[in-house]
Amino acid sequence: MFNKNNRALFYKAWTRLIFAYLISFIISLAAGIFFIKGLRIAPETLLEISTKRLSYVFPIFETGAEMGIDGGILLFIWNTLGALFTISFLYTSSLFNPHNIGLFPQNIRKAFCGRKRMKLFCFLPGCQKIENESLRRLYVWLMIPWLGMLLLGIESGLTVSTSTYLFGSYFIGLVSFIPHGIIEIPTITFAGAVTFSAHLLIKEKARGNRTDEIFETIEKYKNEISLQKSVLTVIFCLLIAGLIEGHITERILDALMQ
Repeated sequence: MFNKNNRALFYKAWTRLIFAYLISFIISLAAGIFFIKGLRIAPETLLEISTKRLSYVFPIFETGAEMGIDGGILLFIWNTLGALFTISFLYTSSLFNPHNIGLFPQNIRKAFCGRKRMKLFCFLPGCQKIENESLRRLYVWLMIPWLGMLLLGIESGLTVSTSTYLFGSYFIGLVSFIPHGIIEIPTITFAGAVTFSAHLLIKEKARGNRTDEIFETIEKYKNEISLQKSVLTVIFCLLIAGLIEGHITERILDALMQ
């Protein structure tokens, strides 16, 4: 999927995303336990917070179930769309090139490039040293997979901590997550690494504000990636994870709860 020159960069990005997830998961898990034990916050309240983002999708899952669609397949479709969307961030990065602002689609390119300084971005690592606004936006755009894994880790940690108290067992809380997570998390980070590796590739150059060189580097990098193999790998692994969560995890939990 990657040539020899880019393989090490991709694995570096993949490792950092997994590490970001694990760190945020551990911190969130500990925080959840503290909120419940120390601050006496109801586990149901934390569970609602941790699943708030997914609550918007529940009606779709309910409709699919009513139509007889397998729950594991629905989960697979949801996760796959999210993973492919993450990969697409690399392939839409050219929209930030200010030299191509007159090309189609002009309105989107103008909105992406922008001249107004996005001050909130400056709080992210490395952004303060980037003076060119288009490059700053591109820098953050390619960093989104890393931010996404931090968010996912927080949600997962809170979910496991609350499940622990709702089920009355740390073991059951972890079992509710581990069977499918062993495949799902590495796959999602794999998809994110396709984009995040480009962030690492241009990280130093962006600070030098070398616009033309950066966009040429990204275009070359995109051409060296086997998109088809990456997508097929993600689809296959998420299908397995979805079926595990939809069937095997549920059976394990039913057996443990008896």
